[in-house]
Amino acid sequence: MFEKIAVAFDESPEAERAFRSALSLAQLAGSEIYVVTVIENFPAYMSYVHAEAPGIPKLLTEQRCAFYLDLHQKVKMEAERAGVPLHTELVEGEEVEALLNVLEEIQPNLLVVGLRQGSGMMGRIFGGTAHRIALHAKCDLLGIR
Repeated sequence: MFEKIAVAFDESPEAERAFRSALSLAQLAGSEIYVVTVIENFPAYMSYVHAEAPGIPKLLTEQRCAFYLDLHQKVKMEAERAGVPLHTELVEGEEVEALLNVLEEIQPNLLVVGLRQGSGMMGRIFGGTAHRIALHAKCDLLGIR
């Protein structure tokens, strides 16, 4: 039923819970996992930083990439111990748009996301990231609390 399971993944506790649930499900279903991490673009004020210190944005980008590659390596080892094939994707861009683009490429049957608690009134009115993804993803979505 779920041959390919994608997981929206970053360093948050919510993403960790989503990965653990996806790993358990993949073991039961004989699935493979695609861990997808989006490195969001820097905020607009970084152009001021670039004007003053041109090398800083590149250094920060390299540091973020190294951090996430290390995080991916850790989940790869965990999946290997569990006997689950795992692939990783690291992309840059706006969070929802970049994730949806990757999902179009890998065509998972299921996307597992960690749900953040306490998004406040504005989050309930306008919808959070998981809600925006659910509106546009072409696969089933499993939200983990």
